[in-house]
Amino acid sequence: MFKKIILTIVVIAVALATIYFVGTGFRKAPNEVLIDYSVSEDGTEMTFLVGSAESIGYIRGYTDKGGGVKPHYLTFYYTFGGINSSFGAKNTFTLELAPEDTEIYFNRPGGGYELVLVKDEETGEWHRAKK
Repeated sequence: MFKKIILTIVVIAVALATIYFVGTGFRKAPNEVLIDYSVSEDGTEMTFLVGSAESIGYIRGYTDKGGGVKPHYLTFYYTFGGINSSFGAKNTFTLELAPEDTEIYFNRPGGGYELVLVKDEETGEWHRAKK
């Protein structure tokens, strides 16, 4: 009887730890800042370096809701393993670009987006958005 109770407690603890470890990787990281970026010579890819404006937390990736004839709306996600875990952390990402792409936004607290990069339609060059 005592062994069953201990086993049940262990199974529950492992299940809760697993849920926490995996669940934190699906949280949005809303305070990422663009540190640097470069565009490939043919203009089909942008590589960008992103950092956190917060004192804790690492990011593991992003999703892009847009692109093509629309702006890119990038939503970043924290790493798996807890608030300050670096498991799977990345800070350099590559984004595919289409000739019609003109703007790149980063997600912000409260579900909004902030314009970060703008393409000059005359020259085809990307620039940081003016605040």
